Amino acid sequence: MSPESAEAVRRGLTRADYERFQPMVRRIAMRLARRVPSHIGINDLIGWGWVGLTEAYQRADEAMPLEEFEAYASYRIKGAMLDFLRQSDPSAREMRNASRRVARAISSTTQRLGRPPEEAEIASALGLNVDDYRDLLTRLGGSGMSRLEMIDFDSTDVASPDEAPDEAAAKRMMVSSVAEAVELLPARLQQVLALYYQEECTLKEIGAVLGVSESRVSQLHTEAMHRLRAAIGGE
Repeated sequence: MSPESAEAVRRGLTRADYERFQPMVRRIAMRLARRVPSHIGINDLIGWGWVGLTEAYQRADEAMPLEEFEAYASYRIKGAMLDFLRQSDPSAREMRNASRRVARAISSTTQRLGRPPEEAEIASALGLNVDDYRDLLTRLGGSGMSRLEMIDFDSTDVASPDEAPDEAAAKRMMVSSVAEAVELLPARLQQVLALYYQEECTLKEIGAVLGVSESRVSQLHTEAMHRLRAAIGGE
């Protein structure tokens, strides 16, 4: 960003400001959009990003260098988007809480037993019977909680303007961690993931291979995702 006077930070948003920050707002929105349920529109995120930018202009110290303001604005933009996501759907927040409970139960049970837990053992750790546990998996899968890249919006820290680690390096680390975690999954769950992600089979086709219903395959997929999240420390 070219050097400008500190007073520029304090003014209202102008057309020039809009053009300058539009790529930043859109970039942050696109990153979040890849990790949220499909019903969340990119334009909603962008709109709230502009709210965050406006707040950044209003709150920034007059003496703040413009380069520093850009970093400050970045975290205010992301913060406004996350606030929108937290408040937009209470039922989604309930599902995120449930998803974390499942991942924590898997993690704690694995540590206690020293091996990957059976389905009934996970259910017991959650205080559920197997049927209720499977019903919970169905609800989690239907609400988009079976995606590894899902952001935990309730615990994401936006209190610091520091930039996130390099995304390419983080992605490489994630791929490596997931590959190791997949090898520890029960063979049946490994098969589900291989058929779904490598062979690109539908849930119905996987069900035909395994001899189970399509809904049961969805449950197995959701359990596999939560086992992976627990294994890579995403609980």
